[in-house]
Amino acid sequence: MAGALEIVKEDRKALVDKIISMMESGYFLQRPEWNREALRPHNPLSNVSYKGGNRMRLMLAVLEHGYVDPCWATARQYMMKGYHIRKGEHGILCEKWIFDKEEKVRDEDGNETTRKVILTHPRVSYFRVFNAQQVEDFPSFSPPPPYTKTELETVIDRVIDTSECPIRELAQDRAFYSPSSDEIILPLRDSFKDEVSFAKTLIHEMCHSTGHPTRLNRPMGGVFGSPGYAREELRAEIGALFTEADMGIRLTEENYEDHSDYLKSWIGALKDDYNEFFHACSDAEKICSRIVSNYTKKYELTRVPDAVPEHVPEPEKDLATENTMNPMNPENTMDPETGTAPEKGMDPEKEPDSEKEPGRKPRRREKTL
Repeated sequence: MAGALEIVKEDRKALVDKIISMMESGYFLQRPEWNREALRPHNPLSNVSYKGGNRMRLMLAVLEHGYVDPCWATARQYMMKGYHIRKGEHGILCEKWIFDKEEKVRDEDGNETTRKVILTHPRVSYFRVFNAQQVEDFPSFSPPPPYTKTELETVIDRVIDTSECPIRELAQDRAFYSPSSDEIILPLRDSFKDEVSFAKTLIHEMCHSTGHPTRLNRPMGGVFGSPGYAREELRAEIGALFTEADMGIRLTEENYEDHSDYLKSWIGALKDDYNEFFHACSDAEKICSRIVSNYTKKYELTRVPDAVPEHVPEPEKDLATENTMNPMNPENTMDPETGTAPEKGMDPEKEPDSEKEPGRKPRRREKTL
């Protein structure tokens, strides 16, 4: 039986193969048929939003199955609230990594205390979630109305106001972030076909600006077409997608760009190492978080879907979920299929041998005469 690490690796590779297939078909992520609210997946029963690679998994499931509801949860979570998954429905695998743990130690006075210890081999587990549209009689989702023209202009001005670097609008036709001068240069706002197009370009360049050494400190070198350039563009593109969704900015078909210049280099990078896509998603989530956090420190977002639909009851405090339990205790990580805790001592970095799997007792040998 495959362990958690092998299952997660297989699922990652399958996801990246889908992404590569999309790229080979001439597009990447930005499709007009995507429902923007559904690109902000969250769990209404634990009040947690899915991040990074898990977020991308659920976003792709939205595209593949045509969901319009951003709500996801485990079968057990739905069941504990009295809801049931429709027969024949399949969940989407999400992964969870644990990088440290708490251990008890004694201080100089002999008093017991706890400290965090970095794990030599991070632990991985997985769980499966289902969209609310796969659930019988789950309350339907009501998306917020789109921004009016005036409201979007206000959001744009506020995004610029909360930028961590200067933004200059000049009478020229290029949009770029300059790492050397740490500033964003944009064409004049009136030269864009609409406010959404301007907002999309602005956010993309702001994503690049987060790579500055005083911020998220990403490698920013590389000429056009180089692997380094492609990696940064991939992070900015995913980061912009996440940010637009989190800020409630809706794109129409006219706002989608041709990425054919980048697709070839992106495909090459992902074929060389499928984990590169998950590294990009992780960085993109940090990018998005930084931009949205800077905005919300000063202004309120008015077009973000509520985390919990108003007709869904609040979860009990002792609800066992993959997000609300103490992640430092591997015994508290719910098994994705049965809702029980995994066996103690699971270390996914150790390869199973012929007699045992990680964290499992060796099988008893049959006695022979």
